[in-house]
Amino acid sequence: MKRIISILMVFFALTVGVKASDDKPISIEQLPKVAKEFLNTHFSNEKIAVIKMDKGFFDTDYEVLFSNGHEVKFNKDGEWEEVDCARSEVPVLIIPNEIKHYVIVNYPDRKVTHIEKKNKRNKSYEIELDDSIEISFDKNYVVVDIDF
Repeated sequence: MKRIISILMVFFALTVGVKASDDKPISIEQLPKVAKEFLNTHFSNEKIAVIKMDKGFFDTDYEVLFSNGHEVKFNKDGEWEEVDCARSEVPVLIIPNEIKHYVIVNYPDRKVTHIEKKNKRNKSYEIELDDSIEISFDKNYVVVDIDF
């Protein structure tokens, strides 16, 4: 009996491992409408290299990679979760006004190159500036951490 349980546990672990990384390339037409609109609004001049859909057990995520190295990740509903523009500036319209204001006041010569929604429930954010400083904000846009 113990052997059967052990075999089942190994099989389950292998199945979870394989299923957890089930990325497959898709076309832009297969993205949720909200994601397509976001890309048309903020990245219309950039060439898409590949779009991947990651279908997990509980959730589906989308990742759009551009030929210039930029990357946008979306949740199952097509809402952006992470935007990485490498050394370029993240489109300013997607940065919450409170975060833009904080950066302008405290880092006037810096650009936001990466932004990520860290917690879906309370909408905390993390940004990275072009000098690699990472700043975390809580749901009220109060700075909670800075990594130099």
